Amino acid sequence: MSLYTRKGESGKTSLPDGKRVSKDDARVEAYGDVDELTSQLSFLNALCSADGSIPASRRASYYKPLLERIIRELFAVGGAIAYPGSVKEFSEEIKVLETEIDSIEQSLPQLKCFILPVGSQASCQCQVCRTVCRRVERRVVTFLREEGIDQDSCGALKYLNRLSDLLFALSRLLNADAGIADTKL
Repeated sequence: MSLYTRKGESGKTSLPDGKRVSKDDARVEAYGDVDELTSQLSFLNALCSADGSIPASRRASYYKPLLERIIRELFAVGGAIAYPGSVKEFSEEIKVLETEIDSIEQSLPQLKCFILPVGSQASCQCQVCRTVCRRVERRVVTFLREEGIDQDSCGALKYLNRLSDLLFALSRLLNADAGIADTKL
């Protein structure tokens, strides 16, 4: 199989069901942004693995498996968007994200004000991932609206919403592990 097909040179691409659509189709935009988020998270994983300010045991036992699990889950999210008839609810994955958020929040000082997205390289990259995740949410909402799909029935949208919350909490934890306090607005 050749890497190039020449089929996309006209500004169209094939959906998984074989239908040809414009490369800026709302569905293509949505799952393309999921792909970008996956790449940004992979970069975050590389930063966490190399960050000498995070204890090596914590890098290997916590951040690496967490981020790799999320990256794998995002492939399923992309698939659910590419195949909008998917009935995947992501309810178990969402529960795991919520448990992770609760655990992180318990280990950090309670927020009483807005904070700036600054600090360690890993924390800043995590904030980039959070903002990309929020964009993916917006793209999915647009796609669902254009296709007439009920947003409340989209497990992928719910997963993305919770993931962006986790990424915010995780950015704070990365700073805490690096000995950097939250920077208040």
